[in-house]
This record gives sequence, C-alpha cells and structure tokens, in this order.
Amino acid sequence: MRAATGAIRAALTVSAAVLLTGCGVGVHPTGVLDGGAAPGGLTTGMRLYFVSSAGRLEAVSRPSGEEPWKLGNPDTIIKLLLGGPSEAEREAGLTTLVEIGGFRGAAGKGRVTVQIPHADLFMSSVDDRNLMGQLVCSVARGQVVADGTGTKRTDDIRVEVWSMGGREGSYVCSDFLG
Repeated sequence: MRAATGAIRAALTVSAAVLLTGCGVGVHPTGVLDGGAAPGGLTTGMRLYFVSSAGRLEAVSRPSGEEPWKLGNPDTIIKLLLGGPSEAEREAGLTTLVEIGGFRGAAGKGRVTVQIPHADLFMSSVDDRNLMGQLVCSVARGQVVADGTGTKRTDDIRVEVWSMGGREGSYVCSDFLG
C-alpha cells in the first residue's frame, strides 16, 4: 500500500512539473504598454441643482434645449431654475428655492454675478445657504457648458452673490456641497 501511495505521489509530482514547464512557452517579454489617456473625470452636459427633502443640494441632468453658449448667461440658468424640478424629481423630494421676483445675473470679463432680491442672506440659514448654492452651482455649471472646451470644472468658476443688502460673497459650488 505504501508503495502504491508513493508511486501516486511521484506520478502527481511529475505531472505537475510537466504542466508547469509548459506554462509561459511562447510568451515573450514586452515593454510597458500605453493604455491610452486616463479618463478625464469631467462630466459634460447641463446640470441644475435642486434642494432635496433632506436639505442638501442635488444635481440633476437637464437637457436645456438651449444652444450651449446661451447657458453662459446666468439669466438663462435662473429661468431654468424657476421652472423647477420635473414631476419625477418632485416625487423624489426635490424642490427649488428660486421663486419669481427679481433674480438677475450677469457674466463678462471673467466675472459672474447673481443678484438675489432678498434684503439679507445668512449662511447660517439652511434655506438661504441652499438658495445661494442652487444659484452658484447651476450658474457655474452653465458657464462650464458654455465654455465648451471640456477643460473647466464647476469649481473653476467663482460666482459673486449680491443681495439688496450688498455683496454677500464670492463662492464656488463646493462651498455648498457636502
């Protein structure tokens, strides 16, 4: 019995050695292969920012039907925000804090501004913060889409927010996310 077990072990060892010897036959070493450019990570297309029932800003894709260059006009973005979320987005708990009445925007010479028809805004107020975030993020995204180069990010665009009480500050979208 021991002789048979030893013979089986020897046969298995020889079989494994033969199989392993054949591995790699005909495979020649190569240098480092270029896999192409890494994904850029920049998203394309228009997105609007609405407020979720949890009180956070949520981006939604929005084919605007506008020529991309028109999205560089903050007033165009304000009109899209005034339209509010779609029915499906509302059912998912999204809403807009942008309401009719005096919102205006301008862009030019490297400067983007949004005027809000409130006497004062307070970053400590969740609604005021979300209102500013909706405008800043959506307007900045419009600037990126209008740029059309695919090299700008939403946070590359700084938006000045003004209220009836004066300049509230200069913000980028990430100031309102998270």
